[in-house]
Formats: sequence, C-alpha cells, structure tokens
Amino acid sequence: MSAAITAFLTVAALSTLLYVVTRTLTRVDDALYESVAGVSTNALSIFEDPSVISDGMLIWRAGTQWLGGLAALGLAVGLLPFLGGSRELSGGPQLRARGNDALATRPVKALKRVAAIYAIVTSGVAIAFLVAGMGPRDAVAHSLSTVSTGGFSTWADSIGHFDSWAVEFVAIGAMVGAASSVAIAWLVWRRAFGDTRRAFELQVYLAGISGATLWVWWLQQGHDGTDETGIREALFTVVSVATTTGHRVADWGSWHPGASALLLVMLVIGGTAGSVAGGLRWIRLIGMGQFIWRELQRQLHPRLVRTVKVGRTKISEASVDRMHAQMVYVMTLGAVASLVLALFGEGITEAITLTISAISTMGPGFDDSQQGIVSATRLSRPERAVLMPVMLTGRVFLYPAFVAGGAAMTEVARRARAVSRR
Repeated sequence: MSAAITAFLTVAALSTLLYVVTRTLTRVDDALYESVAGVSTNALSIFEDPSVISDGMLIWRAGTQWLGGLAALGLAVGLLPFLGGSRELSGGPQLRARGNDALATRPVKALKRVAAIYAIVTSGVAIAFLVAGMGPRDAVAHSLSTVSTGGFSTWADSIGHFDSWAVEFVAIGAMVGAASSVAIAWLVWRRAFGDTRRAFELQVYLAGISGATLWVWWLQQGHDGTDETGIREALFTVVSVATTTGHRVADWGSWHPGASALLLVMLVIGGTAGSVAGGLRWIRLIGMGQFIWRELQRQLHPRLVRTVKVGRTKISEASVDRMHAQMVYVMTLGAVASLVLALFGEGITEAITLTISAISTMGPGFDDSQQGIVSATRLSRPERAVLMPVMLTGRVFLYPAFVAGGAAMTEVARRARAVSRR
C-alpha cells in the first residue's frame, strides 16, 4: 500500500521535472501543482488555455491522468481486497464470481487483467474520437483523460470546443463506462451478461444519472430568461460531474441553484465501486441507507437481527464499520480543508465546493456569486498547496489514505515516546 502511494508521488515528481525542463511551466510550485492535479485525475488545471502547450506536453499532461487512473484502479481492485481492504466495498459482488469469471482471484492476475481492460478501452475510445471528427492529437489526449475520469482537455472550452454531438456521445459513453466497475467490463468480455444484469449498484447508478439529467433539464427551461438548456447539455454535464471527470460543454456553475445543488450531490456520490471515478461511491450510499433503515427498525424491535444488503449481496459488519470510519474521515478532511481555504480568503461556497470537488477527484468548484466555475488560475499558491494533499487523498481512495495517516501518526507518537524517555 505504501508502495502504491509512493508510485503516485514518484510520477508527480517526474512530471514536475518534465514541466520545468521543457519550460512549459517555469515555477516549480506551479509544475508540482499541475502534476498532482494530473496524477490525482483532477480537472482543476493551472492552464487557462491549454492550446498554448506543445503537442507532446499535451499528450504527457493527459497521460499523467491516465497513469493516475490506472494506479488507482489497480490499487482498489487488484491490491486492496487482498491487503485488508473490503472486497464488498472495492468492487461489488462481481469481484467474487466463481472460477474463471472472477476478476480478482489473485493480486498479480487481477492487476494484469485490470491493465489490459484499461488499455483496450482507452484505445477503443481514441479510435471512436477519431471517427467522431477529432484530430489525432485531440483524440489521443482526450481518450487518456476521459477513460481515467481526469478531465484535462487540449482546449480552453474543453469538449464544448468541438460543438459536435458525435464527440459528446463518445465522451458520454466513455465517462459512464469509466465510472462503472471494471468487473462489469470483465463480465461483458466473458459474455456473462446475466451477472451484469444482477449488478444492483450499477442499476442504481444508471438510474441516478437518468433521473438527475431529466431534473436538471427541467429546471433549466427558461431559467432567468436565458435560452433553454437542451437535454444534450444536461446529459453531458450530469454525466461529467457524476463520473467526477470534469469535461465541459457549458458553464454549469451559473445554472439554476437547484441544478447546481443536484450536481454537487452527484459529485459527492461519484461512480461505482471498483471504477476509476472518485466520490463516496453508490455502494456506500446504498449501504448507509440500509444501515439507517435497520437502526430505525431496531428502535421498534430491539431484538431484530438483520444484515445490511446491497441488492441481494450481504455487507459484513466489518465493512459497515469501515464505511462509518470513511465517512468520518471525509467529513473531517473536508471541514479542515474548507476552513483553511476560507481563512485564505475564499468564500464559504467556493471553499466547500472546491474541497468536495478535490476529494471527489473532479477539481472545479462553484463560484460564490453563481457566476461560473472556480478554476485553478484564480487560486493563490497557498490555496493550491492546501488542495494538493486533498486531491491525492481522494485519488488513492479513502482506505489507503486512512491507513497511511494512521501509520504516520503512530510513528510520530512512537518517536515522541522514545524522546521523552531519554
């Protein structure tokens, strides 16, 4: 687990060096921030107009997000289930299939399968973008940043630059797939379609995106006398936010307050377990809902014995306890980071939404005056320094960060006791 976290930091350090050596960024702190945003798959870029960057560095910039997504996926699906993490919260019941249909039977085999699926899907998305009308540079860069749910683009207007339904359709499909469990992709590859239909979390995830799209579209009809927002913009924006990608076709930060609130909720939840997306994951939301319902019933029937379930799959009490710990960890980290950002001068809305977005690995936040989206170009250097560890924590998922933080605190306490004994 420590090696996985070290790998993230190593890629960020190499990327920082490359940015400085190529003179893409002249300040080390700026290069470090962009590198951390890359490996943590956050779209909160320091570049207001990425088109000024050379083609090679644009590919590398998107590539850092691809590497960050691959490492995070391998950590969540290929390592954590075998190193004390919960399989129930790492990939759902599909990870526990029997025989050759199981994705994670052994760590090494699981990592190889995850890498193969990730690379094949990325290649397919790049080809689809080419067919949809993108140039080779744009197709490669956007495939890397879309499959990883990173959101880096080669243009200031992101996907909106192309103004193409075909491009948006490919991006929507890629984002929805990337935020779905990699185990689902494996089952599809194995032609185990019956198992995919029984994936309850996937069904809730798709229903959530569909319902949110319709609600946002309805709220935006004639909002503030502006032109009506089409279902196309609503669908793309909901998918981009719900999958924690961050691609844009519209300035959703200035939309109806109800639409913005719903998008923030979708951002907090994120994708499904065992996917590249960030957020708390739908499986935890379902599990916590089941836990609350069980505790309410226990108030009426104290002797009631009932397990927490996600669909037909039982969640162990150890996993339920782990969900509670992760919730507390997220709330504590979010509260502290939001407070620090506010102390540096950010508005309350901006500080909270930036923190939530950073933890969920999307990046941009909401402007306090509802005038648009907060980008990294308007943040001060101390504020960026605050967001970097928050972004990394969200990318390596909560459990490894929780373990690493606990190990660090234990080591500090051990050394403090050793010093006091002298």
